Amino acid sequence: MNPDSLPLRDIHLPAPLGWWPLAPGWWIVGALVFALLIAGLIWLWKRQNRQPQGATLALDQLAQLQRQYAQQPAALLRELSVLLRRVAINQYGRERVSGLTGNAWVEFLDQQVGKPLFAPRFTTLLTEQPYRPDAPVETAALIQAIRTWINLQQGKRHV
Repeated sequence: MNPDSLPLRDIHLPAPLGWWPLAPGWWIVGALVFALLIAGLIWLWKRQNRQPQGATLALDQLAQLQRQYAQQPAALLRELSVLLRRVAINQYGRERVSGLTGNAWVEFLDQQVGKPLFAPRFTTLLTEQPYRPDAPVETAALIQAIRTWINLQQGKRHV
C-alpha cells in the first residue's frame, strides 16, 4: 500500500487560547493594583492638605492666646514664646530648634523667612522678657510678627 493513497487527514490542533476571559489570579492582581492606587491617592491627598492645617491651627491658637491673656501681658509673652517654639519644632525638627537660645534663636527665626522680622526689635522680648517678673510689655506688634512668620511657613517642610 502506498502511504499517499491512504485516506488520512492531517492532525487537527485545538484553537489557540485567547487572553479573555482572564484567569481568576489576574482578577485578584488587578483588584490589588486598583486598591493600592486608591490608597496612594488618598495618602497623597492627606499629605498635601496636612501642612496648611498645621499653620491654621497655630494661627487659631495665637488668636486664642491673645484673647485669653489680653489683661496679662507678661503671661501672654511667655505663651507666645512657647507657641513660636512649638511651631518651629514642628516645622524644622527638634534637633535643629531645641538647642537655640538667645540671639541664635532670633537669628534662626529671621533666617527661615529671609528677612529681619524679629531682630533687633523683638530680640529682648523673645529672649529675656518671658523670664522677667511682671514688667510692662507691648505685645501687639510681636503678635503681628509671629502671625506673619507662621503664614510664611506654609508650604515649607524641612523635617
